[in-house]
Amino acid sequence: MPDQCTVFAQVGPMLRKRSTVDVVSFASVTPSLLMILSLTAAAGAFSGCSKAPMSAMSKTGNAPAAFAPAQSPGEVAPLIRSDYKKGELTALCKVAIDSSRARLDALANLAAEAQNFDTTLLAFETATADLSDAVTPLTFMGYVSPNADTNSEGSDCEQSVNQFMVDINTRKDIYDVLKDQKPRNDSEKRLISELLKGFEANGLKLSADKLAQMKNLKTQLASLESQFSTNLNNDASRVEFSANELVGLPADYLGGLKKSTDGSKLIVTTRESDSGVFLNNATLSETRRKWLAAYYDRQGQANTLLLEKAIGLRQQIAQVMGYSNWADYRIKGRMATDGATALKFLNSLKDKLASRDRDDIAKLLKFKQELDPAATKVEAWDINYLSYQLKKRDFSLDEEKIREYFPADVVIAGMFDVYSQLLGVHYTEVQNAAVWSPDVKLYKIEDNKDGKLIGYFYTDFIPRQAKYGHAAAFPLIAGRAVAGPVGAYSQPVASIVANLTPPSNGKPSLLSHDDVVTIFHEFGHIMHQTLTKAPYASISGSAVAQDFVEAPSQMLENWPWDAEILNKLSGHYLNHGKKLPKELLDKLIAARDFNQGYYYSRQLMLATLDMTYHTASGPVDSAVVYNILYKEMIGVDPIPGTHFSASFGHLMGGYDAGYYGYLWSEVYAADMFTKFSAAGLLSPEVGGEYRRIILESGNSRDAIDLLRDFLGREPNSDAFLKKLHL
Repeated sequence: MPDQCTVFAQVGPMLRKRSTVDVVSFASVTPSLLMILSLTAAAGAFSGCSKAPMSAMSKTGNAPAAFAPAQSPGEVAPLIRSDYKKGELTALCKVAIDSSRARLDALANLAAEAQNFDTTLLAFETATADLSDAVTPLTFMGYVSPNADTNSEGSDCEQSVNQFMVDINTRKDIYDVLKDQKPRNDSEKRLISELLKGFEANGLKLSADKLAQMKNLKTQLASLESQFSTNLNNDASRVEFSANELVGLPADYLGGLKKSTDGSKLIVTTRESDSGVFLNNATLSETRRKWLAAYYDRQGQANTLLLEKAIGLRQQIAQVMGYSNWADYRIKGRMATDGATALKFLNSLKDKLASRDRDDIAKLLKFKQELDPAATKVEAWDINYLSYQLKKRDFSLDEEKIREYFPADVVIAGMFDVYSQLLGVHYTEVQNAAVWSPDVKLYKIEDNKDGKLIGYFYTDFIPRQAKYGHAAAFPLIAGRAVAGPVGAYSQPVASIVANLTPPSNGKPSLLSHDDVVTIFHEFGHIMHQTLTKAPYASISGSAVAQDFVEAPSQMLENWPWDAEILNKLSGHYLNHGKKLPKELLDKLIAARDFNQGYYYSRQLMLATLDMTYHTASGPVDSAVVYNILYKEMIGVDPIPGTHFSASFGHLMGGYDAGYYGYLWSEVYAADMFTKFSAAGLLSPEVGGEYRRIILESGNSRDAIDLLRDFLGREPNSDAFLKKLHL
């Protein structure tokens, strides 16, 4: 079991790493204001932001950036605006930053006799949370807006905010005002502890010249990270194929492809909505190679340069801060405490998983030789195809047939029902809500017992140009106590963003089972972000230790593998009353462990890749390092000439020296699940405890203490190792 320590806040939009496709899911992540505001980590951490409901917003003058009246009769006023005129979003972003700077300047210059906890710590917390309220909905437009100007201005706003936050994080005058204040209760003690740790991680105990050096380096780093993300969000890579090259792909899929300008070729994008069905079904090896090579080389030259510059800057920052490497600097304050502990954890799995991976690759090679007796090895572009076809043969499992029983509307309604029973809440669509795209929906969350409004979330599931390309949960406005009647609390707002297969050829959006698991995972993050009761924005919602933040959602991935739950989630698209047949259901569950040696070895390889980059002490050739580790740990040759890490967005989106957290947090996910598996997956009693202890607490206490309370014992790795057959 890994050693435990203090907490670290959530980074980036919340991501789900799992995919049956041999690509990194949810890779285009950018550091957001929420990541930076709470100051809890080396490069910043999420600070939630919130306001009271629209009828009781805090009086900061920032409201127009995020809130506006309805635009037409019958339309509900938006929680998150999207109808910006050209230049308006940029102007609002500047107003919010300037307003925040003025408030923080006043705080820094506060007379000594006027300084107390309310006028310093709480004033700082409120000012940064108000700033986040004003600008996070603006930067979010850079990920989802279909309007080119709004999308671009949202990305530019994010860069401006990131630069501004570097200024705040390195302001010694503010730190000096805050550092000696005395908390009056446990909540205030937690708040000041987390804020001061963050300031100090940003160099506030350094000499003046070193602090200036730190600020300069972080300013450069923030710019590189933002540009990396923008490049991926705007990437339009595609591959054109003749019809003859697309043998094996389903007719419905082919019918939905666009044609090249001259009409002679069909266009396949490198977006996630194409990846699974394409790699699983394209019969011709060369066709798969061409597509996967294009996928692994998205923004290959530009982002490789940005990443390698960022790695160099991170090394310099770590050196200035007195750490031996970036991993040690970043991981301090998380559960793992330092890079050595994280590496020890990863290495403890390496040999155990290697044997399972070798067995899985050997099975794929044997199957390939049955199809092609001349085959001598498995190629990278073979893995998904061979895995899918072998599973289809050995388990009589046709995933395209399974899709027919998972129309998106049925799955989502069933998922809401499961979460409702589990957590004691219900969800109601807000009719006529003003949204950024016609397929986006807004829901309100209310408590089952007293009907109290808790929060809101958006769903944005259909792919479109310039939209964030994977699946993630974006916290937009976080919960916090607000001025007003005793107990007044703002309603958090979040958005789940994904790219599910769009409706085509008269059929609705039909999900693979992996899609179902994905949205279950991401909706778990939404609940973490919106059911919070933490008093301060910077420690509310999913702003918890980064190597714990995935655990609650990873635990919930178990639900769509249960027969009773799958019955709730399924219904044939032609007849919703026709559930997934028992024969198919049993085969699906029986195949759960298929190829998991390869899958977990790949996760381990990605975590090791991240740690290798961030424990280096000199220039890094990212492509060479990846190629070596992929060959060594997967046992398959990498694709020549590609730049995988150029689209591995975690490395530039807050998961740098943090990808190990996916495996680390899965230890806790498996352990927490034992309590549900014993009591029943729909147990309202255990679900209520989970909501109260894990989800509502946010970062009010260390993650390890939340786990002890929920489990009623010390956490252990037994369930995780059992799951992996180790």
